[in-house]
Amino acid sequence: MIKIQLDNEMIQGIKESHWNDMRNAQTGLYKKLQDENCRDILKGNPNYGGLYEYFYDVADDVIEENVKRLVLANKSDMQEYIFSFGKFSKGESDELQKNIFRYEQFSKRKNAQDILGKMKVNVCPYCNRQYTFTLKSYKVRPQFDHFYPKSLYPYLAVSIFNLIPSCSICNQAKGSLDTYREDILYPYDDEFGEDVKFVIDEYDVSSLMGMSEDFEISIDCSGIDSKKRCKVERQKELLHLEKLYNMHKDYACDIVLNRYINSDDRINEILSKFPGLFTSRDDVLRVMCMNDTQKDSWGKRVLEKFTHDIVKWNEV
Repeated sequence: MIKIQLDNEMIQGIKESHWNDMRNAQTGLYKKLQDENCRDILKGNPNYGGLYEYFYDVADDVIEENVKRLVLANKSDMQEYIFSFGKFSKGESDELQKNIFRYEQFSKRKNAQDILGKMKVNVCPYCNRQYTFTLKSYKVRPQFDHFYPKSLYPYLAVSIFNLIPSCSICNQAKGSLDTYREDILYPYDDEFGEDVKFVIDEYDVSSLMGMSEDFEISIDCSGIDSKKRCKVERQKELLHLEKLYNMHKDYACDIVLNRYINSDDRINEILSKFPGLFTSRDDVLRVMCMNDTQKDSWGKRVLEKFTHDIVKWNEV
């Protein structure tokens, strides 16, 4: 689990782009709410009363600022909406998504592709195993996972920071877990970081030299507080992270063998021999492992967090 790295300029650009789309597109939320049929739907079901009062004033005019706040909401804002509006049955959710909170239409519009381009999420933040490149010209893009599932909370279906660029495997595995009741790490705010580690368990001497796959890979979260540990444990079970990472034993063996062959003395020798190519020990490790072990780069290539942890494990 790696954090989606967005600076203030990127966040502002994403917000401006998304609000422009939600306000001006014919199937955008603001224009849909102005439709008489949508007003009738919200007025006709007492379970929708909270939504109706939020979106319309006493003259039945759409409150533009409230629409904007909803579609640009951060995690704490979304939690407040869930507390206020609750969750809906499948039939109600289907009705709201089909007629008002039209995610499928948003997903097909050019703006969805543009926003993904602005986010620059090249690797799935949930697993760090799959590339999620966005190619605007060819309509190649990652899937959007709804952190708070739209099947339960349809009013968050087009809230931009409820949408997590992810690989299809993680999106499918996460499914409709009620993350309001059973929280997991939220990629715009949270990450495994240095404290949650991939480690090699039950190894023998040949494993220490990277010459045997007779070991198990596990995720160690013993060094974090109980609240975060609960989220991590839930997440690794939900997304089958340990099972999936045990499919990468060959990669772990290559990392360990590489470090066994290339000792610290060898790294120092390379540094001194090629001063124009390498400026630090980490530069050498990056080339040796064909991956970056520095935390700031974990979102650039697949398995970077895993590479970092196995390198560190091997040095203990």
